[in-house]
Amino acid sequence: MSSVDESAAAKDAGEDSVLIRMQDIRKHYEMGSQIVRALDGISVEIGRGDWVSFIGSSGSGKSTFLNILGCLDRPSGGEYFLNGVYVEELGANQLAEIRNREIGFIFQSFNLLPRATALGNVMQPLVYRRISYRRRKEMAMEALRRVRLDDRMDHLPNQLSGGQRQRVAIARALVTEPSILLADEPTGNLDSRTGAEIMQLFDQLHREGQTLILVTHEEDVAGLGDRVIELLDGKIIRDRRAGEPLH
Repeated sequence: MSSVDESAAAKDAGEDSVLIRMQDIRKHYEMGSQIVRALDGISVEIGRGDWVSFIGSSGSGKSTFLNILGCLDRPSGGEYFLNGVYVEELGANQLAEIRNREIGFIFQSFNLLPRATALGNVMQPLVYRRISYRRRKEMAMEALRRVRLDDRMDHLPNQLSGGQRQRVAIARALVTEPSILLADEPTGNLDSRTGAEIMQLFDQLHREGQTLILVTHEEDVAGLGDRVIELLDGKIIRDRRAGEPLH
């Protein structure tokens, strides 16, 4: 059984309520004679069904943390367990598999294929699975229904509003039934009204049991979840329940 299959078995058995466990995660870069400590000892646990927001200003380590959390980059040191799997032991192919199965990515810039319809974009992550075209289409249609875009399935991205494009991106993230939705500044390219609608959708998904992790610099967006973790200079400076005062 592969590491990813073992992870799925552990999830089905409900053996561990902790979905993400990070211990002393570090990411250092050499720039000439300087050592840049982008992450400098991050330790955090996130449970199934949690909604956690990571917040910090530019240079706080948010982007580096996001890349490691999403298995897009490896840390310089520390331990990362995702759904019971020790990520550092995975090879490139296993990392690609765990990204496809465990993590649904939602980006600020949507990252949609411009020549594919909404339905085609949502079907795209399923190409790498051994399931029929008919089943992929059914799954994508259901994901678009969940985000209330079933009347826009045949539209291209340039025929959709910003909010509709973000809903397509969310449906694409949901279609693989991931353990985690990982959203990077999900309202950053949206006006305030549309951003509020997207956050209401996240709230709905969270109430349905979806684990959500948001990375943002906006306090009002961060505070809509359960927990806010503040980053500064590559360290966690505060881990608080949403709604608690900043100071």
